[in-house]
Amino acid sequence: MFTGALRIAVTVILIMSLVGCGNMNNRTTDDQTYKAKSYPSDGLLGATSVNPNDPLNPTYHHYEDDSNLMKAVLAQLPGIDTSSITINGPVARVKVKPKPDLTDAQVDELRSQVQMALDTNMPRYDVRVRMIR
Repeated sequence: MFTGALRIAVTVILIMSLVGCGNMNNRTTDDQTYKAKSYPSDGLLGATSVNPNDPLNPTYHHYEDDSNLMKAVLAQLPGIDTSSITINGPVARVKVKPKPDLTDAQVDELRSQVQMALDTNMPRYDVRVRMIR
């Protein structure tokens, strides 16, 4: 009795395994067009594309690089006497001392120019501009 049940169980398992390994070539759907994608030639199988803090990634920047770029942007704006930049995570605080001969309206215009220039060139930071006299 036990051997008969064992034979039936083995036969059912064998039939199920053969059905599961059926031929997929008889399918007529469009999902048979698989295309393999290759990794970029970065030596890390594409890992540099997904990790922005990897120094091998071309978009990797230090705070020093970012502050140097901000200083270069500020150097192009006329009317700035001195400036200081403090970066704390995603927030960049910029203090600008305008030239003493500027009027209040010109100082306001300079502040908006500084804000717009840094927002455009450094979109990853929340730039906060403060004018000091």
